[in-house]
Amino acid sequence: MTLHTYFALKYFKVMLSTFSLISLLLILIDLIEHSRRFFYYTDLFGILHLTFLNLPKSIYEVIDLTMLISSLVFFISMSKTSELIIVRGAGRSVYGAMFSPILVSGIFGVLFLVILNPLVATTSKSYLNNKETYIKGEKAAFSIGAEGLWLRQGDDLEQSVIRASGANYDGSILYNLTIISFSEDGSAVRRLKAEQAIILDNSWHLNNVKVWPLIRGLSSEKNALFKDKLIISSNLTKEEIRERISDPSNISIWDLRSHITQLKGAGFSVLRYEVRFHSELSHPLFLIAMTLVGCAFTMKNFIGNRKSLAIIASIMLGFSLYYVRNFAQILAESGQLNLIAGTWIPSISSILIALALILHMEDG
Repeated sequence: MTLHTYFALKYFKVMLSTFSLISLLLILIDLIEHSRRFFYYTDLFGILHLTFLNLPKSIYEVIDLTMLISSLVFFISMSKTSELIIVRGAGRSVYGAMFSPILVSGIFGVLFLVILNPLVATTSKSYLNNKETYIKGEKAAFSIGAEGLWLRQGDDLEQSVIRASGANYDGSILYNLTIISFSEDGSAVRRLKAEQAIILDNSWHLNNVKVWPLIRGLSSEKNALFKDKLIISSNLTKEEIRERISDPSNISIWDLRSHITQLKGAGFSVLRYEVRFHSELSHPLFLIAMTLVGCAFTMKNFIGNRKSLAIIASIMLGFSLYYVRNFAQILAESGQLNLIAGTWIPSISSILIALALILHMEDG
């Protein structure tokens, strides 16, 4: 038990050091990027504010890499100090030395899921709202519920409230669209209904449109116009709507199931959200797999170039498993792969592959 506690504490310290260094690197990169993008919109305090709001999401996106690096550093240090050789010489199984890092990785994975995931969702929403406030001078109005999708757009001369009953998977096409436009004094001037709206940069292409003028003393129905196609200007971009609609990372794991139910009731595609939900639940298993990959090639006391090759092999295997997992999720989001096969099987398979390599390296 003392040996397991020693290994667990040592691995925990390595993980904290690795996370601290990577977090500092991410802060520096984000600070440079936000300075470039928002230099003309806000001051240094605003740039720092955006940087730290985006930091939890940036950390969450590199957790797998951080866990792999932590495992590599831990087992290389164990190899350098000959601690694994001492464990073997004392008649203890070397596989026991793996138990503590695996347990710590599993606990960290669960904590990241239940604590950091909701934090990422909250800060991501705040980041988007603050970014739009700095650029456009106002927070974008956006809501998804059982009644559909609601948006607001406009400028100093005209404001529009938009409702859509459905959207495609990435939010680039809205269906059964209704737009009510208001003048500068707040009175409604036009109502518009379209079967479909294709969202492009700074414009929306509407199909099968009916337009009612809302002018006092004028019959709206008699003066309504029908158009096969209509292009209207917009200050909402496809990227902004996609960030709001199709990015499940903005929803906490605790709220994801209820959000999926709401989207189903509104007629939206929920496949991306379901993939995200199962992917997050299986994420702790993948973090354990990254820990095992880190020790697969580094548990033996290699000398010279063989040690460098072992480190490179571990990194390449880790990245390969990471991209296979992401590729499987993409296939699942597009409906080309079963939901469970695209989310759970890559994580479980990664653990089995890493264990097979460890057994081969240790016992031949």
